[in-house]
Amino acid sequence: MLKRLSKNNFFLNIFANLVFLSLWIIKSTSNWNGVNEEIIEKELIKKKTLIVLIWHHQLMGSTFSWKFQPKLRPVATSHRDGQLSSLVQKKFGLDPLLRKKNNPTFLIKNISKAVQNGDCIYITPDAPHGPPKKINTSIFKLCQKFNLNIAILSFHTNKYFRINSWDKLKIPLPFSKGIYLWGNEIIQSKDFKNEIDFNKKISDELNKNSERINDYF
Repeated sequence: MLKRLSKNNFFLNIFANLVFLSLWIIKSTSNWNGVNEEIIEKELIKKKTLIVLIWHHQLMGSTFSWKFQPKLRPVATSHRDGQLSSLVQKKFGLDPLLRKKNNPTFLIKNISKAVQNGDCIYITPDAPHGPPKKINTSIFKLCQKFNLNIAILSFHTNKYFRINSWDKLKIPLPFSKGIYLWGNEIIQSKDFKNEIDFNKKISDELNKNSERINDYF
């Protein structure tokens, strides 16, 4: 029933408003702390576009983790889940970059414009369908094409529940303690000659950061 209703734009907008309201309540009633934010601030002084990466199961709470200038541009898919995510992100002031299944150059053109504008890009590398914690997007090629570096992000709250989805998506609860943990380093894409080594480094750093964040609870 919900799947059928989500195909209707009217109901899709209702769902987006409900999700936005829920996240706004969570944001307003919880205590948030960013760790290693100075690493991001120092990198952004160079006025160089960053790609921010986070595993998809931590996606929900990361919507309001960006405290910096310039603009953060999440990459979203054109299927219904991606459309819902885009609508919610727009309500939080973000400006998603849409990926169209039948037009792969559409996203590249928009990313090129975002880089020219000095915006930063936000990607969940195991989305949209998994497998979880496995990179299934061409981030390496993207970084090589635009000479981009990578910031690692993890998110966790002490109160949450999980959805029975492919990635066991975490939904933060109101009156929580929330942590945004940025990686200890900015990963330089130019240091890698092949995609295998690059993806291993990215996966290892995302997983290590997800483990380190538990030390703050």
